[in-house]
Amino acid sequence: MNYVHPIRYMNNLKKYFLRTIHTIISFFLLSSCAVNNNLMVGSEIAELTMPLSFETQKRKIQKNPNNRLFYLNASKSRITYAYGILMEKGDRLMYSDYYKSREYYSKSLDLFLISRNYLINALEIKYEDFSQKMRNNEKIDFEREDIDYLYWLSGSIAGSIQASQGDPQYLIDLPKIKWLLENAISLKPDWENGSLSAAMMSVYLNDLSGDKNAQKTALSYFDLAEKQSKGLNASIYVTLAENYAVSKQNKKLFIELLDKAISIDVNEDKNLKQSNKLSQSRAKWLKSRVDDLFYM
Repeated sequence: MNYVHPIRYMNNLKKYFLRTIHTIISFFLLSSCAVNNNLMVGSEIAELTMPLSFETQKRKIQKNPNNRLFYLNASKSRITYAYGILMEKGDRLMYSDYYKSREYYSKSLDLFLISRNYLINALEIKYEDFSQKMRNNEKIDFEREDIDYLYWLSGSIAGSIQASQGDPQYLIDLPKIKWLLENAISLKPDWENGSLSAAMMSVYLNDLSGDKNAQKTALSYFDLAEKQSKGLNASIYVTLAENYAVSKQNKKLFIELLDKAISIDVNEDKNLKQSNKLSQSRAKWLKSRVDDLFYM
């Protein structure tokens, strides 16, 4: 085994933890049919136009504070933009321009927190004291129409943890992600081509509770997500590579999973086309970083 300097090891450990949070949030963009095509046209254009639409959405909410759909749409666009543009740029600049990278993370955090508040407001319109019940893991009789709200609220919470680089004031909310997804998956397990199963896979891959069966459960959710998406969701292979294969230091599996993601025909499932393009782009970037991720 090659010697790894203790400082380098600790830095890599921190990076690994943040990557695991990153892959939870990735599902709220990559595994969803709601990817905004504007984000695929060009990030420079999106960085100019999207904030303008945010102001329009904000005014709509101010005029219609009891319209749940306005809160949902405003949150979706902010989370998608924060992850698909800002966080992705922050990730890639982390190794070349740390301070610029932090600027992108800071902007993302603001958007995730706004989205989180919007979605909690939307759910409290329908469910009194929702925020307190979520905090206490109390039972709520949700309906299928609530899945979108639960799913994207999970994304905003995961995003705030990632964008803050694991700040304890946001990290404490990590268990809420699992509670929200469990409630959503109980309503419709195969929702959106297995997006919920894929997200649960990521949650269990990154389980911090000490559950000895967490990885086994994660792999079961991977199999389920693969079946529900008919093997056409590239993001599940990227996530398994980035989390499971890296943690096991299994370079062969890592490359196989990324190659599988890259080989998917993006035209085969129109609903997954844009998200698969983003996943394949990340897969190629990860392959270029093999030497940074594996020590043997």
